Amino acid sequence: MKYARLVVLGVALGAGLLAARMVMNSKSPEPQVVVTQADTGQSEEVLVASRDIVLGSKLSPKDLEWTDWPQDAVPKGAILKSSDPEARSIYTGQIAKAPIYDGEPIRAQRLIDTEKGFMAAMLPKGMRAIAVSVEAETTAGGFILPGDKIDLILTQTGEGNSAVSETILENVRVLAIDETTAGEQDKKSLSPKRTATLELTLDQAEIVAQSQQVGTISLALRSAQDSSDDEVDVVRKRGGVSFVKYGVSSQAPTR
Repeated sequence: MKYARLVVLGVALGAGLLAARMVMNSKSPEPQVVVTQADTGQSEEVLVASRDIVLGSKLSPKDLEWTDWPQDAVPKGAILKSSDPEARSIYTGQIAKAPIYDGEPIRAQRLIDTEKGFMAAMLPKGMRAIAVSVEAETTAGGFILPGDKIDLILTQTGEGNSAVSETILENVRVLAIDETTAGEQDKKSLSPKRTATLELTLDQAEIVAQSQQVGTISLALRSAQDSSDDEVDVVRKRGGVSFVKYGVSSQAPTR
């Protein structure tokens, strides 16, 4: 009997080992991870700014570099090396007429190729730039910045030493405060005595020049909602300023 029991036990043990082996062999193999490189598509070399370029600065070779750009995402107006391989040297020395930021594609429309000064290049045809001496209290507490629109108020001493004020020009663009132009407001001077450079026609420049001799000019800041660039008369004149030209006293013309 003992022999029979041992045989049965051996058969059961063998069957158990065989079943365990079959279970182990039946396990599914580890899934293989297949790494494929994403299809980036074709690219173009685009001329970009290698650092921030402020308005009015002259571009140097260190300001420009070529960088790969997805061909289907190249911005309109970008300069491509495939079509203009010498662009980096061509645009070196030109003046930025708008801020350009690090990594931004260079566009020819935002540059000025001129040997003239920056302000002369920025002025529209027929316009003049004239400087007006002002103080902080006559420039809206110093909050008037390049690019803002202002009204000019002339204050004169009237009869009996009374002060008389009138608005002589409206909706005038400020080109610069001291040596700070638009895009460089964070560098503005805090000096109490300042110079505002204004964009005017020749006749309006004569009015302002004469007004500075007869009284004090104050700048009144206009609301952004009341500063239109597309009006037929960008600068309007109110009131009148008497001045002498070629020995003849006259009233300043409306336009």
